[in-house]
Amino acid sequence: DEGKRKWIYPKKPFGRFHKARLVVSAILLLILVLTPFIKVNGHPFMLFDFLNRKFILFGILFGPHDFHLLVIAMISLIVFVILFTAVFGRIFCGWACPQTIFMEMVFRKIEYWIEGDSKDQRKLKSATWTGAKFFKKTAKQLIFFAIAFFISNIFLSYIIGIDELLKIVTDPPSEHLQGLFAITVFSGIFYFVFSNFREQAC
Repeated sequence: DEGKRKWIYPKKPFGRFHKARLVVSAILLLILVLTPFIKVNGHPFMLFDFLNRKFILFGILFGPHDFHLLVIAMISLIVFVILFTAVFGRIFCGWACPQTIFMEMVFRKIEYWIEGDSKDQRKLKSATWTGAKFFKKTAKQLIFFAIAFFISNIFLSYIIGIDELLKIVTDPPSEHLQGLFAITVFSGIFYFVFSNFREQAC
């Protein structure tokens, strides 16, 4: 009634539908991570280079003169997602939504692994601070940020290309301070959403 946040401790899911969701999530995550490495005729399979106004969809290059085609394609994609969600909302939100996949199939799995099921998490929260509690909480947050940083780099590879990303990663950080700052900020936002904001995003 006061509008205050209530922290949710969901029970660890199980069953055949959850196993099926795990398989679907693993496939979608693999597609997300591996797509930047796929090339067609020397071009990335997907690229959204907003700075240079260069877009590649399914290996087809779109330049500034093709902007109207890109806009139509993006509008069609957005309308499809909205219509699909309206008609099959539970299927999309439960099986294909990026928020759900990252939250339930990545970050929460790590939470279960480190802190245990919902009962154990509540018990740990109310417990006094000990070395074990400090280790668990710190380890969880460090792993969360590492995953957020990795995912941010994957998303960046869709914007600048995997070759440019690998070059930035292997070069000294001092040569790419702007990029390092941007990726750190994006990682921080991603980390905040999945470590703190969580289901409120929906």
